[in-house]
Amino acid sequence: MKRAWPYVGIAIVTLAMWALLVSVNAFYAGVLASILIWTVATSGLNVIAGLGGYPSLVQGAFYGIGAYASALALIHGQNLWVATILAVAAAGLAGLLIGLVFARTRGQYFGMGTLFFGVVVALVLTNWTDLTKGPLGLMVPFGLATNDQLDWIIPLSAGASLALVQALGTSRLGRRLVTVRADEDLAEHIGVPTARTKLAGLVISAMIGGFAGMLIAQYNGTISPDLFDQTVGFVMFVAVAVGGAGRVLGPLVGSAFIVGVPDVLNLPSGIGLLVVGVIFVIVVIAIPDGLMGGMDAIRRRLQRLRT
Repeated sequence: MKRAWPYVGIAIVTLAMWALLVSVNAFYAGVLASILIWTVATSGLNVIAGLGGYPSLVQGAFYGIGAYASALALIHGQNLWVATILAVAAAGLAGLLIGLVFARTRGQYFGMGTLFFGVVVALVLTNWTDLTKGPLGLMVPFGLATNDQLDWIIPLSAGASLALVQALGTSRLGRRLVTVRADEDLAEHIGVPTARTKLAGLVISAMIGGFAGMLIAQYNGTISPDLFDQTVGFVMFVAVAVGGAGRVLGPLVGSAFIVGVPDVLNLPSGIGLLVVGVIFVIVVIAIPDGLMGGMDAIRRRLQRLRT
């Protein structure tokens, strides 16, 4: 029964997010939907960057690949199920290619490699005008029967992504990723196939990011390269760090601060990035384990005071 409690908590959070989404006005519903879609994308990043401790800066590219793959599938007459499968598969294939090249690298070299790939994807989306229409972007056909369906699909997807990370954290792969994060040399010494473990974590991260891309394409109705440039990958990494890397609810909390605060304040993109940077610096200095880590520390302190 103890193992079920985290999933019960995630279900309660999911239900609360759905109730809030359908009850607030259009502006706040849009902000909340963006937070929840980012929760899906950053939950994927939480696998490799949180559980595995590797600085992946390419999640924005996976997000964009999923968005464009699903949009192009719908434009060419496929239904949303097929478009979703193609989005996840295309992002997963990209993750596999990156992993095969960079899974044997470590630390900053891994981060630099993923950043480079994010730049390449942004350039392709901008310059392959015959396919992507370049900076003008694409109009995305709506693949659902009604707009109301997105009101439950988005919170359910966010909850499912959180539950998936919870399940992965207790799986064999999750334990291996945590071992790699703790000490990669020791992990290799005790027989953990570190390169394959990082490769698997990156592919799973990419697939979840691709699914989030399908969601944002459906929600926005239009997509363009500026939504998925290399800056987005970095900001997603910041969101995971702010929320608490490796914490199941970290992506939700981090996305609420990194996406929600600038959106609620209706800040221009440049000012919004400045606010994101300030939040990141404050959290890193004051609470190195992120906001969820800080909450855990407070809870432990209160328990010690009671005893």
